[in-house]
Amino acid sequence: MRSALAQCVDGSAPDAVHRLLRDYPPDMHLSDHDNSGGWHVHFSRNGTPGKRWVGQLIAAELALIVAGDPAVTLGRCAAVGCGNYFVDQSRNRTRRFCSNACASRTTVAAHRARAAKSASPLRRGTEK
Repeated sequence: MRSALAQCVDGSAPDAVHRLLRDYPPDMHLSDHDNSGGWHVHFSRNGTPGKRWVGQLIAAELALIVAGDPAVTLGRCAAVGCGNYFVDQSRNRTRRFCSNACASRTTVAAHRARAAKSASPLRRGTEK
C-alpha cells in the first residue's frame, strides 16, 4: 500500500494501484442499507472478510484518486524522517505535514538552526 500511495502522490505510473485492483477487485454496488433514502457506493459486500474488505476499499479509492478525483488530495509529510502520508483537506490544498507534531518539530528545528547560525562567532564579528 505504501508504494501505491507514493505513486499517487508522486504522479508516477500507478503499477502498485493496478496490483491492488488485481488482488482486491472492488465489488462496486449501490446501497441504501440504513433506509435513509440516500444511495451511496460500496466497494465490498456485507460479510466480506476484513482483510479483503479493506483491500477492496483501498484499491477502489486509490484508483479514483489516480483517475483525478478532485475531492481528494494526498500528500507526503515534509518533516525530516517522517514517512507518513495524509489526505489534505485544507481549504487551499497546501498542507505540508501529517500532524501538528511534525509541523512543530520542523519549525523548532529551523528556528534553532537560524539561532545557532546567528550566534556563531564569525557572524557576530568577534573573530579577528
